[in-house]
Amino acid sequence: MVNLNVRLNHLRISRMLLEKLRLLECSLHGDRRNDREWLELILHPEFREITRSGVTVDRLETIASLLSEKAAPYILSSDFRLTEMGCGYALLHYRTFYADGSHHSLRSSCWICSDEGQWTLFFHQGTPAAGNARIQG
Repeated sequence: MVNLNVRLNHLRISRMLLEKLRLLECSLHGDRRNDREWLELILHPEFREITRSGVTVDRLETIASLLSEKAAPYILSSDFRLTEMGCGYALLHYRTFYADGSHHSLRSSCWICSDEGQWTLFFHQGTPAAGNARIQG
């Protein structure tokens, strides 16, 4: 019975973490993607991204790019899957597409939790999805 309670508690905590990281991730798809203060808070100082087009960019380039967007696309997200990689490290997989049905992507984000409990995005990659690819898991 104790083992079952431990497993259920872990499952509950994992679901809470998935929801927290999902909300943080999706904040970067909405109005906050143009908020310098928010971007500087949520993006780890050593942040790196591999864009949909295969270009590697750092934190400063990412912030500059997001702030220069004239009209941010409306991005829809689904199929979130969380992999906990140890205490304070998590990998989030999901898919996105624009509201007009274009730009289907498979995305991966590596999140790190600070000693103060603040989650920051350390790495992100977006890859064009083939057809209606689903995230397995």
